[in-house]
Amino acid sequence: MKRTTIICLVAITIGFAGCAGNSDKATVDPKRASEINLNLAVDYLRRGNLAQAKEKLDRALEQNSRNAAAHSVAGMLYTRLRDPGKADSHYQRAVSLDPENAEYKNNYAVFLCQQNRFERGEKLALQAASDLLYKTREVAYFNAGTCARSRGDAASAEKHFREALKIRPRFGEALFQLAEIEYDQKNYLSARGFLERYMEVGRTTPESLWLGVRIERGLGNSAVAQHYANRLKAEYPHANQTKQLVESERNPG
Repeated sequence: MKRTTIICLVAITIGFAGCAGNSDKATVDPKRASEINLNLAVDYLRRGNLAQAKEKLDRALEQNSRNAAAHSVAGMLYTRLRDPGKADSHYQRAVSLDPENAEYKNNYAVFLCQQNRFERGEKLALQAASDLLYKTREVAYFNAGTCARSRGDAASAEKHFREALKIRPRFGEALFQLAEIEYDQKNYLSARGFLERYMEVGRTTPESLWLGVRIERGLGNSAVAQHYANRLKAEYPHANQTKQLVESERNPG
């Protein structure tokens, strides 16, 4: 089963500004106040308090409607609130206000791919990845690969995942995606190589163990396949992949 993971970053880092003034009166610049409320909203969002996050974001945007960072975070919030229309509007606004910001493009790309708008999402993710100053370019390449794979373009997906690995060779999610792609293409030795690299850096999951079973079966290595199968049954007895394993053992071939 294909696993399509996408990575969205809540990496808005705005200095938490305090209010300065004399004992009689304090004056707060609206832009600074907007940043303060945005910081509070991000903290609430990370903790899963969506109501408080929305309250602070609404306030931040009232204070500064051109706060691109607040619009990007609002896109994430409304995605979690299952309001794709508002989410899309805020993501678009963030990108239009700051078109050179790779993070806003990458986060919007994630949303677009979640909405099955794969081509647009892939394009935006690649735009983010092309910014040499963007600190997480490998994540943008990974998201572009996920979009491409979701729309059935394995060749483009493979290219994007390999670009991600050029930047971060031990990027576990990219390694796993390439292992799956190579397995789907019956390139079992290459699939094994990527899966082994993933196992060195990533957390063992039902998906990775089940993929190991299938790769080793493809290579005709029944002993290693059985090793993966035993681990899958012992460590994840109730996983869907374990059910698939048991069914494959009942009906081989």
